Amino acid sequence: MQTPVICQRPIDSFVLQELQVNGVDAFLARLIAARPYPKHHAKGVLAITNPKLADLDNPALMQDMGKAIDRVVKAIETKEVIALETDHDCDGQTAQAVLYSCFIDMFGVPKERLQTYIGHRLKEGYGLSDALVERILNGSPRPGLVITADNGSSDEPRIARLRAAGIDVIVTDHHELPEAGPPVSAYACLNPTRADCQFPDRFIAGCMVAWLLMAGVRQRLVQDGQLFNPNMAMTDVLDFVAVGTVADCVSMAQSANNRAVVKYGLQLIRQAKRPCWQALLPLLTNPYVSAQDLGFVIAPLLNSDGRLSDALGSVSLLLATDAAEASAWAKQLWQSNQQRKKIQQEITKAAMYRAKQQVAEGRLSIVVWLEDGHAGVHGISASRIKDAFGRPTILFSPKEGDDELMVGSGRSIDAVHLRQALQTVDKFNEGMLLKFGGHKGAAGMTIHRSQFPAFMAAFEEAVRQQIQPSQVGPVIWTDGDLPLTHFQLAIVDLLRQLEPLGREFETPVFETDARILSLRRVGADLLHAQLALQLETGQRVEAIWFNCAERSDQELSCQVGDRVHVVFSLGDNVYQNNRKLQLQVAALASLS
Repeated sequence: MQTPVICQRPIDSFVLQELQVNGVDAFLARLIAARPYPKHHAKGVLAITNPKLADLDNPALMQDMGKAIDRVVKAIETKEVIALETDHDCDGQTAQAVLYSCFIDMFGVPKERLQTYIGHRLKEGYGLSDALVERILNGSPRPGLVITADNGSSDEPRIARLRAAGIDVIVTDHHELPEAGPPVSAYACLNPTRADCQFPDRFIAGCMVAWLLMAGVRQRLVQDGQLFNPNMAMTDVLDFVAVGTVADCVSMAQSANNRAVVKYGLQLIRQAKRPCWQALLPLLTNPYVSAQDLGFVIAPLLNSDGRLSDALGSVSLLLATDAAEASAWAKQLWQSNQQRKKIQQEITKAAMYRAKQQVAEGRLSIVVWLEDGHAGVHGISASRIKDAFGRPTILFSPKEGDDELMVGSGRSIDAVHLRQALQTVDKFNEGMLLKFGGHKGAAGMTIHRSQFPAFMAAFEEAVRQQIQPSQVGPVIWTDGDLPLTHFQLAIVDLLRQLEPLGREFETPVFETDARILSLRRVGADLLHAQLALQLETGQRVEAIWFNCAERSDQELSCQVGDRVHVVFSLGDNVYQNNRKLQLQVAALASLS
């Protein structure tokens, strides 16, 4: 495993001054000034410090929004059958929950006039696939309107088939569009990445785009005096939007919209009024529900269903109407997630070995073919390998039902725009990519098995067009030394004012020197460690070091008594109502 380079985040002096002038705590101001901020927003960096729903960008600025609202209202008024087609990941699942809740509970559409479709990841693939279109066309009754969420932008051929059958399609999506532009056969295409879209925030998740459409429909029905349930507000489903937004790893720094909806959604989740949250919150070890809990506990649980099947179980949990139903679905998803973890561990181990070989060869990218792989968990494994080696990573496995095809999931480092790299491959190698889509940090693709060696070479060349060798390798960005006076629970509480944390607005990471007082391997596989550290002041602090080794028999690089340099985040550990300060170690190196 490569040793990560420790780098301190640079501080924007202009932003720091702006924050301090506006009364932001000096310690927090330095942390915020070392992260991006919503430059498009009128409040600028101040949109980070106190995100409000009142500051959301106007959905009317979204290209095709008025046209889409007109079509949905017409479908409601004329009692058409409406089909909701969403992706199988957490963003798509929560978008399905948002759309379903609004149509049923707010707009009064009878359940028999609402159809739900989520593609089976392994059998039908990503997006509005041909197999999914067949299901829609063969359904009875056949819908007059299909609304997609978190996909559709790259599905022109399938949308054309639906249009030819007399079905209108409204695309709501946030993935970058192909060079040809929006799907021409779509009745409307709501996507903030459109070149002609005036909506200023390109960083929102797919569930947020679906939420904006529903907000527009609600406003129109209110104006027309036709709203079925005026007591239900759009804010009532922001808990779903919060989970989908965090899970999809969209920017929590450059989007004031993301910060506002996640902050409000977290408040709803903490209230646990829905049966789904009553079933899921007991799984958390800390009573304070944070964005990290959504990203690392709740989202993986929901995603496990879509990774191994069709995600309808996860949507059923989100929409459960009583505690018993929610508990049953939660138990099923927990079992599915345990199965997912075992599969993922095996795949990650196999892929890691081959990744090491490619790094040793001097490649700037990692592309791995796994004959016995599992497409449902490749994204997670690709992310682990990307972090370990600091290189854009794609994992391929056979496509279920067609041994001649391979499906891949990719994750990228900040310096490489993954979808642009794939666009370059497609431009100079016509026909190599049978299908691809995604955005800067993540993408999916399908190729012929015989094309794998050529794709490896083409992707490496596309990556080299974006970066130099000096830009690859694992890096841990820190916020510098933590003052010795700040090792206390009061600072943990102060740091919570930075919520919501997430991509590009990551948990603050600090550095300090200490001596190891005790070290004990823990976990079923002994890959983690509990430590007691003595600071230079003599203060003793507890720490947890996850994934400190690759194997249970591997010796660690330090031992009891060593002076070490510690890179860590500051947190707490709550057990039986007893709360203690705890460091979470990101890296540790001996100084002796």
